[in-house]
Amino acid sequence: MRAVRALTDGFGFSANQPWLPNMPHVAAALATYFVFGGAACVTGLMLATLASFVVFLPMTALTLNGGRAIAADAVAPVLTAKARLVLLGLWTATAWTGAWLGAAAV
Repeated sequence: MRAVRALTDGFGFSANQPWLPNMPHVAAALATYFVFGGAACVTGLMLATLASFVVFLPMTALTLNGGRAIAADAVAPVLTAKARLVLLGLWTATAWTGAWLGAAAV
């Protein structure tokens, strides 16, 4: 949980944090609305949100910190451009897969 807190730095904008980790996966999930509809869009958003905060952000924090856990008083590692692109790809794939599964279940 410390990894998520270190990478998100609360719920608002911060001058020390040039990115907002929850917005790209929301945008990726909302894009599925036009293809699959509302219910599938919500399914994709829920899966992307869950995967983001349970798997993607903690694993990114570990990777950027050299595989070590982030100490409670440590500064959050800087999110590189390559890490941002990888996260965006993972969020998009998860959101579209979740929406596809949601649409297929109907």
